[in-house]
Amino acid sequence: MAGLLAATPALAGDFDLSKLNDGGIVLLLRHVKAGGVDSDDFDLKDCRTQREVGGPGRAQAAVLAQRFKVAGISAARVLTSQWCRARQTAELLGLGPVTDEPALNYYHWKLGSEAAMTEALKRFFIDLKAPTPGAPLVLVSHTTAFGLIGVDAPQSGGGLVLRPNGTATPEVVGVISAPE
Repeated sequence: MAGLLAATPALAGDFDLSKLNDGGIVLLLRHVKAGGVDSDDFDLKDCRTQREVGGPGRAQAAVLAQRFKVAGISAARVLTSQWCRARQTAELLGLGPVTDEPALNYYHWKLGSEAAMTEALKRFFIDLKAPTPGAPLVLVSHTTAFGLIGVDAPQSGGGLVLRPNGTATPEVVGVISAPE
C-alpha cells in the first residue's frame, strides 16, 4: 500500500486540502470507482442491489484518506448521498461519522421525479453554509451534483472546492484530482 500512496500524490495544481481547516469552503467529491450495475429493483438500504466500491475504488479512497492526513485533516463533517458507492467512499475517507444527505443522491426514477430531485439539490446548495474555521465539510455525491453547478464532473474520486454563496451554483475555488 505504501507504494500505491507514494505513486499517486496530489497533482501540482490541486487545491491545498489543509485550507479546508480555514473555513469558508467545502469539498465536493465524486464517489470513487465502483463496479457492477444497479439492479432495476435496487434498494438504497441494500448494497447488494447497487454498484459497490471494489478494489480499485478502495485504493482510490486510501489515497484520498492519505491526502487528508498529510494536509492535517483528521476529522470533518461528512455528508453523503445514500447510494452505497457514495456512502462507502465517505466511510473509507476515515474522517469520522458519515451523515446521509438525500439531496446529494443520484437521479433515479424510483426515487422521484428528476425535477423534484434537481430542486432538492438546488435548495441544498442555496442553503449550504460556509463552515467555520476548524470544522471542514466534505460532501460525497455523483455526477449530477457537478452538472447542477454547471461544471463537468471529475473522474471518480475527484472533486471541487466550493465557496457557498447563497445560490445553487457555489463558486468553484479549487480542484482535487482523482487518484489513478
